[in-house]
Amino acid sequence: MRLVTYSRMGVPSIGVQLETGILDIPDAASYFGRKYHVRGQNFPTTMMDLLQWESGIEVVRQIVEKYEQTPLNERMMAYPLDSVTLEAPLRRPGKIIALGKNYLEHIKETGSETPEFPVIFAKWPSCVIGPNDSIPLPKISNKIDWEVELAIVIGKVGKDIEESNALEYIAGYTIANDVTARDLQRKDGQWIRGKSLDFFCPMGPCIVTQDELGDAQGLKLYTKINGEMKQDSSTSNMMFNVQQIIAHLSKAFTLEPGDVIITGTPSGVGFVRDPPEFLKDGDNIEQYIEKIGYLRNSVVKSK
Repeated sequence: MRLVTYSRMGVPSIGVQLETGILDIPDAASYFGRKYHVRGQNFPTTMMDLLQWESGIEVVRQIVEKYEQTPLNERMMAYPLDSVTLEAPLRRPGKIIALGKNYLEHIKETGSETPEFPVIFAKWPSCVIGPNDSIPLPKISNKIDWEVELAIVIGKVGKDIEESNALEYIAGYTIANDVTARDLQRKDGQWIRGKSLDFFCPMGPCIVTQDELGDAQGLKLYTKINGEMKQDSSTSNMMFNVQQIIAHLSKAFTLEPGDVIITGTPSGVGFVRDPPEFLKDGDNIEQYIEKIGYLRNSVVKSK
């Protein structure tokens, strides 16, 4: 399934992207005469609430199956994709846990030493923006770079998770752009400020559930800037795979529904190019991960 957060006529909700359009899940639950209650509330209307409901994704799957079994002339309307605005699947994730140096070619292009495990840092939930949103250039940096990354969305509480059952804790996957202010990153010596400025984590366009992508290895991913290929790789080139990442991180802190783990970027970033390249006003970024889709954002001057 492709789970989305969207708005229509200014009203936000959650849905499933089908071939026929966006099926609003809270409305569909009501349409089929089933009022699902969670902690005394009606059916969740945000992705975070859905993920925090232990049976949430399974219930959505049941609703979609019922919709598809309904005769065409009796189905509720699915909204055409061009009539809605897709938002970041999770507007405010719990934790955004980020990895650096998880692709060998990226390590080589930066001249770094290969770590025993990728560098771990955080991005603030306030960084998150959606597909098609603009990234305003911050006034405190003029060296803004791109990084396409596979993002893991956690769906179940876990601590000290074993690699053998790590996939059970994943709700699904999406795309994240780990936008980075390279001058701040270098100046500070640690990465949080340079990685966590406002609007520095575009995310979307949807969450593809784990049952469809498995361990999400072997997926093509790329970044194009103004149509020109900059990053072109595969998730099979990650040094540490999804199961290893989850097992390692869960030894340090509890993973919770709605947490997002971004898994590192491949080679092709801007600051190592000759001459270096950085994002500028008017640039258009297209990032793609096979079987998930496209994350597109424009770059604009700050007001």
